[in-house]
Amino acid sequence: MKGGTVEDFVEYLYTCQNTAFIYKGITYWYQGYMPNDHTVHMELYACNPPDDNDLWNHDGATIDEGVQHLLKAPLFDGKTILEVEQDIEWIDS
Repeated sequence: MKGGTVEDFVEYLYTCQNTAFIYKGITYWYQGYMPNDHTVHMELYACNPPDDNDLWNHDGATIDEGVQHLLKAPLFDGKTILEVEQDIEWIDS
């Protein structure tokens, strides 16, 4: 991963703070928040070029559940973030 380590990136996902990264020329935006005391919402979408649809979103009971779901999702040419991490540039690490 350019711009940081994949370990730091994954750790950052657990904070649910906004972060951006580039894969194959597309900038992606990740964010998470807690709409109430019992739910965590996380989402990932393409923001440059913009796309009106979420690439991925998850509502769950824990942050860990959401991060694990994201890490296992084949969102990038049928591969997971961890499988393509060498081609990702984390731009706000």
